[in-house]
Amino acid sequence: MPDKADDSSPSSAPGDVLTRRGVLGLGVATVFLASCRQLGARENSASSTQIANQGSIVEFSAAADGTPVLSSFRNAATRFEWTAAGAPFAPAFKYSQGTSASWRALPLQSNQGGITLRAALPGGVEGQLNLAAFADTGAFRWQQSFSNTGTKPVRDISGISALDLALRPDIGPLVVHCVRRDSDYTREALPFRSRLEVRGGAWNAPIYTGLIVVEAVGRSEFLVIGVQQERGWTFSLDQTPERIRLSVVLGDMQKDIRPKASLAACPIFIGACGEDLDTAVNLALRHLRTRIQPAALAGAPWVSYNIWSTDAKDVEKNILDEIAFAATMGVDLFYLDASWYKGSSTRGNGDWGKGLGSYTEDRSKFPRGLRYLSDQVHGAGMKFGLWVEPEMVNPDSDLYRQHPDWAMHFPGRPRTEGRNQLILNMARDDVKEHIFGVLDQLVTGNHIAFLKWDMNRNFSEPGWPEAPPGAQKEIWVKYVNNVYAIIDRLREKHPGLEIESCSGGGGRVDLGMLRRVDEVWTSDNTEAFDRLRIQDGFSAAYAPKVMMAWVTDVPNLNGRSTPLKFRFLVAMMGSLGIGANLNHWSDADFALASQMIGHYKAIRQTVQEGRLYRLASPSAGTFTANQYVSEDGRQAVLFAFLQAQQLLRQVPPVCLRGLDPEAVYRIRTIDDKLADRGDTISGAALMNRGLTLRLGGDFDSTMLIFERVDH
Repeated sequence: MPDKADDSSPSSAPGDVLTRRGVLGLGVATVFLASCRQLGARENSASSTQIANQGSIVEFSAAADGTPVLSSFRNAATRFEWTAAGAPFAPAFKYSQGTSASWRALPLQSNQGGITLRAALPGGVEGQLNLAAFADTGAFRWQQSFSNTGTKPVRDISGISALDLALRPDIGPLVVHCVRRDSDYTREALPFRSRLEVRGGAWNAPIYTGLIVVEAVGRSEFLVIGVQQERGWTFSLDQTPERIRLSVVLGDMQKDIRPKASLAACPIFIGACGEDLDTAVNLALRHLRTRIQPAALAGAPWVSYNIWSTDAKDVEKNILDEIAFAATMGVDLFYLDASWYKGSSTRGNGDWGKGLGSYTEDRSKFPRGLRYLSDQVHGAGMKFGLWVEPEMVNPDSDLYRQHPDWAMHFPGRPRTEGRNQLILNMARDDVKEHIFGVLDQLVTGNHIAFLKWDMNRNFSEPGWPEAPPGAQKEIWVKYVNNVYAIIDRLREKHPGLEIESCSGGGGRVDLGMLRRVDEVWTSDNTEAFDRLRIQDGFSAAYAPKVMMAWVTDVPNLNGRSTPLKFRFLVAMMGSLGIGANLNHWSDADFALASQMIGHYKAIRQTVQEGRLYRLASPSAGTFTANQYVSEDGRQAVLFAFLQAQQLLRQVPPVCLRGLDPEAVYRIRTIDDKLADRGDTISGAALMNRGLTLRLGGDFDSTMLIFERVDH
């Protein structure tokens, strides 16, 4: 059930999260509340209320005038304090009738579900902070919302805050770690001086990911913040004499709140930890896996094979040939890409926009229909999937001819096409119902287990002239919420359906969409060497399990050709897919691919669900090494890559992390690249002495598997 009845959220309401996971698992989270208790975190602390998880403690106390204030946000293990004492709850709220400078505190409320802090503005606006703990992830859910308790609408709201914290002014140097999404996931470390901003960007036009880590330099302390929304947010740090103000503000909105209604900011997850940046990122990734992303389907992530030849000749024959090849290799999911539908291109030139809006197969390409093809795929022991682009329509389509008003437009202005596409106005409920209906029918009628939901063009003419004037400004919010609603309904009706979000090479990868999809298209750049750096950045913000990673043909982007083994090992650090033309592979290629898929299935649970340690960064040199450790510690996996060898120099010894120093591990190799002798070695030796690898030449690679030995 939803977190709160909220019909006017600037993005997806918090209820969207709770619908997928049953109150976000709060029923199993261990929440510790201590009311009116001496805590001793600060000397002479007054009676207070605290909420804690395995990593952090948040404490509220009463100021001299009885006002509830945030008095502590600290690392539970080290007791490192992040906040300045005595900060009242005063969220940002920008609207036409006034400012948010005159909040009046209301009594704090606490129960076994969490803590609620409230404040009121003159004129009938009430702000609320709901804070809940997750014992198993080390994070809190921080949810701010605003209600209209008056009798008149609150007009023209242009910005609200989702997070407000006052950090200690004496905390020392700070660095903000973040990942840019508009440059193939570049990791950045931004030093804070007096003012710093990080922006999320706009819908389908991203700038930074929603995961931000604030480091207290020289103290090995980290504050982890996750913004569960893509568009219109700004994270900022501002220095004042009394404190450093940390906030996440949502802008890019025009909202009204009618009487008795409310407006929710996106949820934030936040937690504190020590040690190093990998520890902080692993805290976030654990929270993403267990509290935000959909539960994994049986056997997922599936090894996928994508067919790109659906706009060429002899389509059905070629696909039937490739079904057998894919099944022999051990592929789990076989799916068709664009141009399978009536009216689509037959020229073999990638003109996928033609025919969009039709959800009937092109019988000139598939004489026996999609269902026949699906049956052949299932008969070969694989699942069947399909590419769709539901938000687009081609002007030369039956759908557009019947409903030209369904496309975004302004009266009297030309409608700009991109890739032969116009954008359907998903804010319209009739469009939402139509799209859900055709997708539901497509999935049901063809036994589809996977949809690749694509969105490939920029917005233009975002008008909604058919709506009342007051509703037209809601187009962006309702568009997003209706897209989310369609996906949620599909998942609810088809619980075995897996959905991948794809948008112009990674344009819609955010913590709002990741609540409801299993995987995302990482980047249109699938070149294996480039992918080392791309995936290094991506996995610093998102879990490897959602990262689609393909093995593709060479030469690829940059004109570079890398060995098939190198390409497979790079892709095996994500959700493994194959986008090459199997009809062009040799027998040796098929044999190697079958071996690599077998290795992947033996370690994918550890890679997808385990802890990630970056042992050697691709940004630091020609050698890259990543290690994954399963949650139970029984298995570890090491991937190692060498771009180029010079002067016969060997790669340095690789010291592992996160193992049990007292345990013994059995080593399993996939090749002859391990120079050390012996089948077993202690955890202490692996972490302190390390391993010597025989990597040489250009684009060499290896993988090692470590299994803890039980005595």
